[in-house]
Amino acid sequence: MMNKKGSLSLSINAVIVIVIAFVFLGLGLNFIRTQLGGAGDTATMVQEQIKQGIMDDLRTGNKKLSFPAQTLTLEKGSSEDIAIGIKNVLNGNLDLTIEIMTTQHQENPTATAEELLSAVNYFYEPGPFQLKSTEADAYNIKLTPRDLGTYLVDLKIINEIDGTTYAQKTFFVTVI
Repeated sequence: MMNKKGSLSLSINAVIVIVIAFVFLGLGLNFIRTQLGGAGDTATMVQEQIKQGIMDDLRTGNKKLSFPAQTLTLEKGSSEDIAIGIKNVLNGNLDLTIEIMTTQHQENPTATAEELLSAVNYFYEPGPFQLKSTEADAYNIKLTPRDLGTYLVDLKIINEIDGTTYAQKTFFVTVI
């Protein structure tokens, strides 16, 4: 009789421990989910602050193109979102398109156009866009490197009205 009461007591204790473990597991998972969700909000807020900084830079200066860095360092297989700012300094409207391409590979100067094309992937809306006189706007570009090395990248803003290059910037992408 004593053994049966002891085993019943043990099973009740086991059930209580299991319930407490599940409660703490649920609380832990909720805490982690909250922290990770906050990180995503923080990243979005930082992107918006960067865009705002680019727009302020364009408004205070007489620049046509604002770009965040001269060199971007990325890990192979990762991706990074950048924003560029374009300001219309012309008297009339500016109809523009964005072109971005890898032009050189530092470690392999004889790389073919096909090799350069596949080295870094650029995901962006090329346009056409229209800016009124003195108007500025920011545009997003997602860079995803595929091959290790340092690449020279050419960013062009094309004036679609006359087909000329409105603004141009070269920068480096280093893939580690």
